[in-house]
Amino acid sequence: MGRRGKILAFLGVEYALVMIFTLPLFLLDAEPLGPLMMGISVAFMFLPAVSALIVRALAREKSGLYLRPNIRGAKKQYLMAAFLPGALALAGAALYFVLFPGDLDLSMGYMSGVLELSGVKAGVPEVTLPQAIGGGILLAAIAPLVAVNHIAAFGEEVGWRGFLLPLLIEGLGERRAVFVNGVLWGIAHAPLVCFGLNYTGEYPGAPWSGILMMVVFATVLGIFMSYLTLRSGSIWPACIAHGAVNAVREAPLLICGAGYNVLLGPKPSGIIGMAGFIILGAALMLRLGTSEKRLWD
Repeated sequence: MGRRGKILAFLGVEYALVMIFTLPLFLLDAEPLGPLMMGISVAFMFLPAVSALIVRALAREKSGLYLRPNIRGAKKQYLMAAFLPGALALAGAALYFVLFPGDLDLSMGYMSGVLELSGVKAGVPEVTLPQAIGGGILLAAIAPLVAVNHIAAFGEEVGWRGFLLPLLIEGLGERRAVFVNGVLWGIAHAPLVCFGLNYTGEYPGAPWSGILMMVVFATVLGIFMSYLTLRSGSIWPACIAHGAVNAVREAPLLICGAGYNVLLGPKPSGIIGMAGFIILGAALMLRLGTSEKRLWD
């Protein structure tokens, strides 16, 4: 099986598995962000790894999936992976609340409503702005330590960055391959977006605008994950960064009112919330293709 065959096979298997695993959501008219959707979303993260293993078996592929940590030679990438996601998510949320101060709710009324819908009748204390900022900084600092998120992210990273990305690079070069990789990654999330992944409630153009925004979000994040993988020669920095993003992405809602625009922010999946990631992605794209180091060396 040639390079193109492996690419098409991976995408075919991956998208087929996504459709099979998410079909119950549509057949059972699942509740958005309900238990069924959340369970399927966890399984979803391991489908790319399964797809890569299936294609590798069919192609009798024996090359590695860049599982070696390479910590000693990739300290810069590990530091970027650990601390940039939280810092950029925090900056994006701050920018959103500066632009939309009316959405800032330090009484955490939105969280109280969520708890009540879950059957939990617990009072949520009001916080001060310094407390909210301090809490955000603390969360950004401990995000790299939430190991369970990195394990879940491993399934996506080993498939999209460890297996597919080097195949795309061989034919497209680094920059175009990284961009295409992110777009394809975002498209795979479409069924879950329909049931509230990252984009919940009523918003203009739902669910199509949410799917489009998810493709943008995945493309921007994919640039970061791909850069970490290419420059470290390992998928583990990308796993850490991916897990850190997942650890902090919902946090801005703690101090956000119920009427926020999910397509804009304050989460990093909104266009304003991801502003820092967009700037970082643009800077990293300029650096891609300029180094002699390649993942397939």
